[in-house]
Amino acid sequence: MDNVTHALAGLLLADATVSSVQRRIGRASSAGTEAPSLVRFRRAAVVLGIAAAEFPDADLVYSGPMVAMGKLGYLLHHRGHTHTVVWAMVSAVVLWWITRWWWQRGLTGRERADASSAIVSRVGARALLVLAVVGTLSHLLLDFTNSYGVHPFWPFDNRWYYGDAVFIVEPWLMVVAIPPLVWGPRRAFGRGLLLVALAAILALCWFAGEVSPALALGVTIMALAGMLLQRAMAAGARPWTGISAWIVVTTVFFLSSLQARAVVTELVRSGELRDVVLTPAPADPRCFSAMVITATATEYRVSTATVAPWSSGMNAAGCATSRSGSARNTLGALPGTSRRVPFPASPAVAWGETWAVSRAEFVALAATRCEFAAAMQFMRTPVWSLDASGTAVVADARFGIGGGGFAGLAVAPGNQCALRGKWVPMWVPPRGDVLAPADWATRDRS
Repeated sequence: MDNVTHALAGLLLADATVSSVQRRIGRASSAGTEAPSLVRFRRAAVVLGIAAAEFPDADLVYSGPMVAMGKLGYLLHHRGHTHTVVWAMVSAVVLWWITRWWWQRGLTGRERADASSAIVSRVGARALLVLAVVGTLSHLLLDFTNSYGVHPFWPFDNRWYYGDAVFIVEPWLMVVAIPPLVWGPRRAFGRGLLLVALAAILALCWFAGEVSPALALGVTIMALAGMLLQRAMAAGARPWTGISAWIVVTTVFFLSSLQARAVVTELVRSGELRDVVLTPAPADPRCFSAMVITATATEYRVSTATVAPWSSGMNAAGCATSRSGSARNTLGALPGTSRRVPFPASPAVAWGETWAVSRAEFVALAATRCEFAAAMQFMRTPVWSLDASGTAVVADARFGIGGGGFAGLAVAPGNQCALRGKWVPMWVPPRGDVLAPADWATRDRS
């Protein structure tokens, strides 16, 4: 999930925490009637909420040049160990301790002796700990919702988990989160930043070419209605309505994703299906792009499709020709790609292309080239081509074809392994079910 969305989630949780503490101590929500300790608590909660919601992305500090593994460093270490429940618990306690120290350090001796400040300190300290834990876990949950995935249960389970339900920059989440935050206890600068973010997401809906005009209009109307409704709402209820609306939006996308997976699975021959990778169109749970991984004893295949989970309202052909279907993937640049897809179509599924390769070639590349094998710990939809020198240009088709993107690399032939002495985690390869599932079952602990 993008970092703006993570920050909005952290702000909503912070405002909900402040609302809960205010209710418990019986204080009015107006800033003019608050004790100084409560004003400082609010600042501490906002800082902690954002920091906790963003902190798992600390792996960006070391997943690049620091591990000296080129592109593999990012692929294997981003959304790695810092995106786990273990890290969430440890980092939450550290962030809570630092925030509590900073918050209470600013209190004067008189404020510390004040009875109301003592209540705020006692109730607020517990609330901040809950905020730190929930805020850090929110990052893992949001990252789980899309097709990139996380492996949150390390060191007990090193498998990837994918939600395949929410676009990585989802407009609906932003337009339900920003209005309650704008009318929350913000200064003018904070409100201004939130309004700029709202204007930016609406502009992207209208002009980026990814959202149909009808949906862009719907998102805009929702944003304006949200601003009016939240202004009239009781201050203490605002963050909770934002969180509730966030949950409703996410639930709608997950229900659509489950239905999309079901309609694809019905069309694939029993025993061949390995995975269905789903990405919704931005702002539109009626249309998904899909990559379907199938394998036989001799062949490994990646097929693309446009999926309309609720085809009675919008069928797959409609998705494929509208801007709501613009998240389509293409395999056309790869040798071995064909427009002939070995599965029947339906009103809910419009097949695109299929790339097929010998399963023996896949196994041989992973067995003889350590960089290829390491990349398989990340790549959910691996595709590749071999040039005249035997170099394998491999990519994860979720993120584009060829070696130029962040998930593409060139692996030269030969027995020299450039990863010796490097920090290579042992994530279970998403396509271990095609490579050698029995072998990888014994390697699922790092």
